[in-house]
Amino acid sequence: MIEKGILNTSPHIVRVKDFHIDSDYNVWLSEIEQRYRSAQIKSAFKINAEKLKFNWSVGHDLVVKKAEERWGSGVVEQLSFDLQTAFPKEKGFSSRNLWNMKAWFLFFSTPEAKTALQTLMETISSSKGQTLVKLHQLGAEMPFSFPDVLGLVAWRHQINIITKCKTIDSAIYYLKECIIGGWSRHTLDNALKANLYKTKGKAISNFVDYLPEAQCRMAQEIELAKRGVIEHE
Repeated sequence: MIEKGILNTSPHIVRVKDFHIDSDYNVWLSEIEQRYRSAQIKSAFKINAEKLKFNWSVGHDLVVKKAEERWGSGVVEQLSFDLQTAFPKEKGFSSRNLWNMKAWFLFFSTPEAKTALQTLMETISSSKGQTLVKLHQLGAEMPFSFPDVLGLVAWRHQINIITKCKTIDSAIYYLKECIIGGWSRHTLDNALKANLYKTKGKAISNFVDYLPEAQCRMAQEIELAKRGVIEHE
């Protein structure tokens, strides 16, 4: 009962007239819920992939345009200031993050890295159709030959990886584990500190067993980063 002048905002169940529940309805409801969860996951990965495509393009420009030689050693700081002025509500335009974009592009744009990333994507895609998200289905063409598989891992995860890893093989190992295990930032940090690649880098993981659940966990990690719950830069 609602007291006069007081709005009842507590959770409550609305009972619908002229409705009877049966097993068919429960199955239908479950299917709709699953469809919505799938849509949420795809949305999270699509947004993540688009932001990473942008980061890749900025890193590409800084390298290919030889920005520091062309405009001076302060160009990254100036670009950071201009982008933050143009997009004051957006995160990710600090000078540190722009430098990260350049370092990330350099790390993963070598012929060796491209081959390893392509092999990883093919391995995931061939796992009985259990691919997390096939990025080519999510939107426009990737600019500057963006490696599809990188779009499956959160930005901060990748910066941690390239900062701590000295070889492409070790970086690929941690990327793979983030994808198939849905590793959180905390889990990844601990694995990097323990140098897990050295002891388990040759272990074979079962993509089929891990991908569906990992997909949900990585989508949650991406969503938390987007909301600022996890450090974005």
